[in-house]
Amino acid sequence: MKKYVFALLTVCFLLIPALAAFADALIELENDFFKRYGNECVYLGRNFLVDSASGSIIIESKPGSNNELGVIENGETVYLEYSCLFQGDFWGLTSFYPDEASNRQKLYGWVKIDGQLLVLYDYVAFEEDHPADFYPYEGDYAGIKNTGSALAWPWPGADSPLWTIEDIDLTSFRVLYAYKDEQGREWGFVTYLYNSPNIWFCLSEPLNRDIPAFNPAPAPTVWESETAHNDIGKNGNSALLLIVILVAALVIGTIILIRVFWAPNQSRRGGNSYE
Repeated sequence: MKKYVFALLTVCFLLIPALAAFADALIELENDFFKRYGNECVYLGRNFLVDSASGSIIIESKPGSNNELGVIENGETVYLEYSCLFQGDFWGLTSFYPDEASNRQKLYGWVKIDGQLLVLYDYVAFEEDHPADFYPYEGDYAGIKNTGSALAWPWPGADSPLWTIEDIDLTSFRVLYAYKDEQGREWGFVTYLYNSPNIWFCLSEPLNRDIPAFNPAPAPTVWESETAHNDIGKNGNSALLLIVILVAALVIGTIILIRVFWAPNQSRRGGNSYE
């Protein structure tokens, strides 16, 4: 019986340092928030207008850290690549260049969204305004075949196009879904093309930059998450609590094993019997 007890005790004591190492890994990775919690962050890819009561917002190394990396003034636009919910507040991951002396090295930091940023109208907002107006594209890209180039638009009917994409290779050009405006022009949404994400093309008139703005951008609005988020702060506390519980359970289990299997045997055998 003692052989089994020693085996169980060995497993318990081997698991304790493993759990401690896991806890240390969690703590060490706090300085790299996105690498630690990237799987729980949600892709955003949207532009926001800074509109804070204090006149500016702070870019932090991680949500709630108060470790200032930079400042963005009211009226400026900030692009948020990902969002997360941390201890009840929404935060966004942005990239920025701190100063000219940094040789234009791009840094990443977090800004609090709630109460500080307003979301600009974009392809997401257009989708929300036209949930039943999209359909699968069944054409052959004839317009773009003829021009070889096309204007990229933020959404159909926007105030102006973004830029011109030239020498389009149709083998890598795929329309996710299409939309037809009131004038019969057909538009196609492309998720990614030549480093340009989430853009629209007027398939009927690829190079016509004089298309009237039939859907101009409204004023920025308060952002409401389109995707459910897990609260990372709460999850992180739960993970650490789980580690403490597991370690405590192992310690208590070890004490019980000693009392049940070791002490009674010593009493029955005079306390000096060993196998």
